[in-house]
Order: sequence, then C-alpha cells, then structure tokens
Amino acid sequence: MLKEEALVIGLDIGGSKTLAGLVTRAGEIGPRMQVATAPSPPAILAALRSLCDSLIDSAAAPVLGIGIGSAGIIDTKEGRVIFANENMPGWTGTGLTDLAIGESLPIAVENDVRALAYGEAVMGAGVDYDSLLCVTVGTGIGGALIMNGEVWHGADYSAGEIGYLVVDWADGKPLILDQYASGLAIERAYQAAAGRDRRLPLKEIAQLAKEGDATATEAIRMKARLLGAILAGCATSLNPAALVVGGGVPEIGALWWDALEASFRESLPPPVAATPLLPAKLGADSVMLGAAMLAWKMVDA
Repeated sequence: MLKEEALVIGLDIGGSKTLAGLVTRAGEIGPRMQVATAPSPPAILAALRSLCDSLIDSAAAPVLGIGIGSAGIIDTKEGRVIFANENMPGWTGTGLTDLAIGESLPIAVENDVRALAYGEAVMGAGVDYDSLLCVTVGTGIGGALIMNGEVWHGADYSAGEIGYLVVDWADGKPLILDQYASGLAIERAYQAAAGRDRRLPLKEIAQLAKEGDATATEAIRMKARLLGAILAGCATSLNPAALVVGGGVPEIGALWWDALEASFRESLPPPVAATPLLPAKLGADSVMLGAAMLAWKMVDA
C-alpha cells in the first residue's frame, strides 16, 4: 500500500490494451489494472470511468488528478482526439476531459508517445538533458520532442512525428519511415527474403535470428540500419541534446540495437557526432508514468 499524502491516476490508452495505475509524486506505482481496449469510443470511455472509480476506491490517499496518454493526435488544450488511425475506429473527435470521474477531478490529456517522452524526460533516460527526440519503434514508428524540459507540440500537435518522413519511392508512391523501418517492415522484409506465403510475427523472426537464421538476422539488421541513418538526419536537423528510443522492437536486443547505433554513428556529421543515443528506461509503464507526471504538473501548477 502506498503511504503518500496524495496520488494521481495515470492512464495509457492503446489500440489493444488500456493500463491504469495510482502514481505518487515521486513516480512510485501502486495498484494498477489492465483491460483490453474496448471496440468503440463510448465503451472505451465507460471502461476508463470504471478503472478510475475502482482505483479511487482502493486508494490509501486522496486522488488529486488524472493523466491520460492516448493513441492519436491530441489537442491538449481541448483534451480532444483530433486524429486517430484505423487502429482505433471512431476515436477521432473523442473528448477526454469531461469524464466526470470522482468529484470532477482535473484531467491532463496527451498523445501516448508525447506522454512517454515526458516521462523519460523527468524520470527516465532523458533526465539529464533539456531537449530530446524520443522515438518509439513498434508496429509503427512514433516520435515526440522535448524542448527546455517541456513537450513541444508544434502548430498542430504533430511535432516529432518522424514516422511520416518520406525515405523512398516505389511504384509511383512515397514510402514513409513508418512503413519502412517498423516492426511490420521487418516482418515484411523477412517474408519477402525467405519466400514465405505468410508473414511471421516479429517475435518469431527474432527467435529465428537467435537460432542462427541468416535471413532473419539480415532483415532485422537492414531495417535497424535504415532507421539509424534516418535518426542521424533527425539529430542533425533538430539538434536535440539526446535521442531516446523505446518501443517493442528494441526488445529484440543487441542484434537490432547494435545495428541501429552503428548506422547512427556512421551517418552523423562531425558537429553532432557526440549526440547520445539512449534506450528508454521506463518500459511498459512509460506512457502511464508520463501521463501521471503530466497530471502532477497540472495539479502542482
């Protein structure tokens, strides 16, 4: 049981799961709950209320606020989803600040990758740097910018979204980084190189690589090297104090990370050659913790 004078709730709303937990001002996580993300916005909102009510009932101290990290582009001033892809049908337009939880607790809402970035900035890999480019590599590729210790949203809340960078051209259409170096891109590359009829999950490809499969090894290294070169360009263009990389794909381990870092270092021009490339530290709780820290920032303002 957490022995704190006050708590906040951190929420991580993803395409497949929703995670909720009580978090202290120091970032200690107490009771937590996880459910599959519901198939429609009304059902998701109902689940959020249920999760929060259960956590409030179990809290050993007053709950002062709620932080939400959600998939989609988020208008943080309005607390509204202004764009979401097909992974969350109907999520575009959803308002998240008027959930009527508890006694109308204040709610801070942020995009999930930006929440992750804020968490890494205040209590993770980026704590010693005043500016960061945070990149998540999973099914897709996400990005977020921290400037002077704060999330930098840009004019339309999309700053840092490097997954949309065009990196190639094929069949008369641009190929974006999200399509070309993500976990799905590794799966497609292995499928093509191995001549398989179906696409294997990334975990299976990583296991084949560990067992010495040269085709699996090359697919992983090739995509990691491509991403490393693109990140070097981002480091040069944006010139953050450090880059932090997280998500599911880095969990492959040294095979992927070493290829990423080697390409990153080879591609950096001399003026930014010392830019740190750091693995994210907060793991599966990163979005929830970052959202909770944003709630604390709101409560303490």
